[in-house]
Parts: sequence; structure tokens; C-alpha cells
Amino acid sequence: MRILLVFFILFHFSLSAQKTEVRDSLDGPRVFLFAEDFYSRAQVKVKNGSYTLTGYGKDTTYIKRYGSEDIHPLYTFRAELLINKLEFDSIQFTSNDTIVLRVMRNGKWTEERPYIGILTLRNNLIYIDAIGRCSMTNYLAGVVEAEGGFEGRGSYLQAQAVLARTWLMSNEKKHIKDGYHVKDDQSSQAFKGVAHGKHATEMMESVWSVKDTVALYNNEPIIGFYHSNSGGQTVLPQDVWSQPLPYCRSVIDPFSLKGSKVHWTKSYTWNEWTKYWSSEGIDFSTEEWTKFFESLSSDRLTHWVIGSKRIKLETVRRDFKWRSAFIQCQATSTGVTVTGKGFGHGVGMAQQGAMHMAKSGFTWKEILDFYFNDLTYDLVRNN
Repeated sequence: MRILLVFFILFHFSLSAQKTEVRDSLDGPRVFLFAEDFYSRAQVKVKNGSYTLTGYGKDTTYIKRYGSEDIHPLYTFRAELLINKLEFDSIQFTSNDTIVLRVMRNGKWTEERPYIGILTLRNNLIYIDAIGRCSMTNYLAGVVEAEGGFEGRGSYLQAQAVLARTWLMSNEKKHIKDGYHVKDDQSSQAFKGVAHGKHATEMMESVWSVKDTVALYNNEPIIGFYHSNSGGQTVLPQDVWSQPLPYCRSVIDPFSLKGSKVHWTKSYTWNEWTKYWSSEGIDFSTEEWTKFFESLSSDRLTHWVIGSKRIKLETVRRDFKWRSAFIQCQATSTGVTVTGKGFGHGVGMAQQGAMHMAKSGFTWKEILDFYFNDLTYDLVRNN
């Protein structure tokens, strides 16, 4: 009896220690997963190792622990979040091993995304919300991979890790009232699970190599803006949004011209083109648009001045869903051809430009100092 009691105590301590180990390492943000759409079905599976499944209801808590030798079931949830026919408000998976999640959109399952740490599903009326939390290193490596790491290597990965860490420091309370810190889509930082591509090890090593480094201006974290490709010239934040920032600058960027996302083209009929501009109070004829296009500079413009109206091109870009606002327009007999350069808003670091700088031997500090103004760098503790 005494032996059984000792075994039970040791077994219980082992489980508690395992759970503590998972929770103590979760210094990354709570991330709202698959944030770009609503969904009412989700599938979860823990691939290997041990894990704890916990269901939280109004009047009850369900806990089941699986060992590494147990069969790991595939869970399929609807918005009701049922386990053994019991309905829960939220269900939590806790593991040091890979937890994979996929959701159903438009009748099709998405690709699986891997997570390590705690994955929580919660009921949201007829939908499901998924929130993940992992270590800061796993989170940052996942961001670096999702934001361009499949292509980028070397010092680019370090520069991206520093910006991702700095951006998080400036934005980690953005959605705190909703029960999470950031989303996993482009409205925050892309995060498609922990790094899992062929260069995942290099992503992790790059994050470790810069530790908890953040980029500072006047000893304050900057908003670490970045985009895919500048098209050859970056822009100031006030030309995209509204607020000027002293550490952002517009630079001629020859490195981005070597990237794959430099050139793009869109064509519109005259009816499509004039319909949009009529809604903005501009009723030009074909001849007037032709003359206007011919009068424009070939340099990167941030605004068009049409009569008494000053039009921000970033707003037009979003309305037309262009890749960038770095454009030239040409009138044809059938409509308007828009020829663009670059991909993204154009503020801060151009990722493809940074990748080519890395290939040319620039360090991560030299990359960030090229795209930003008067930065310093320091280590911070994870909160």
C-alpha cells in the first residue's frame, strides 16, 4: 500500500511538473488563430508525446491526461464544443509536443497548422474561436517564417526577428480586451504556426542569435513596419496613414528591384475606371484622363491632385486591391492600364530588398539602419 501511495505521488508530481514546464515557457503572446475568417468546425490532434485535455463548462471541469504511449485521438469540434456528449464553453490542449489545428472554410478543410504550448477553443455563438500561446522564440520564428522566411536566409532572418519582436512590444495590448494579444493575419503579424518548413531550424537559430533585441528610437521601441517589396523606393508613414514618425524615412531601394514582386499590371475598362472615380466626385472624360496621366511624374507619387481634390494613392490602392501604390497609368482605346512596382504599403523594411542585402553580406543592423533612421538596439526582458 505504501509503495502504491509513493508511486501515485511521484506520478502526480510528474504530471504537475510537466504542466508547469509547459506553462512556464509560454512567454509569447496569446494569438487569435485563423483570424481572417469565421468558422464553425475545427479539428485538433496532438501528434506526439503527452498532453492534457481540459474542458471548462459553467458548472463543471473535465480533465483527461494522455501519455506518450497512449493513442492520440483526432478531435472534430463544432461550435457546441462537445466532449463525451458534454458541452463546454472552452476546451484547452496543453502539450510540449506538436498540436495541429485545421478549420473548415467554405466546405473545405484548411491545411494543418502546428502549435506548441496551449491551444484553446472557445464558443463564439455559432462559431469557434481558437487562441494559441507558445514560447516567445517559437512565436517569433513562426512570424519570421510566415512573413517571408521560406525565401529569406542569413542576416535577413535576424533583421526580421528584431522587427517582429519590436512590433510586438508596441502592439501586444492591441486586442487584450478580447482575450488575446494579437491576430495571426496581416492586420497584426502573419503567424501560421510554429516554424515548420525546411529552414525551420535556421529560423529558430536566428531568433536565438538576436535574443530579445528590439529596435529603439530615443530609447523607445519603434513600430517595426515592414512590407514585401518597395518597388525601388520606400515611403513615409504619413503618406500611407497619417502620423509622421522620425525613425521612418524614404530611401531609394535598389535591392528591392532584384526581388520577384517588383512588377505587376492591372487593366480596367473605361466604365470600371470612371465608375469608381465618379463615386469620389471626379467625372473626367476619356480625354481628360489621358491628359492627366501624361502630366504625371514618373517618380513615386503618394498623392494625386485632381482639381481641388488631393487623393491619397494608398486609399485608392486599397479600394482597387492593388499590390502597391507605386503606379503609372496609361489610357488606351478600351480603358486604363495600371502598371505598378512593389508589393505592400512601402513603409519601413522591404523584405525582398533585405533578403538581397543579406545575400550581399550586410549584417542585420546594417539592413535595419538602411531602411530606418537613427536606431539603437537593446535587449529587453519578455513580460
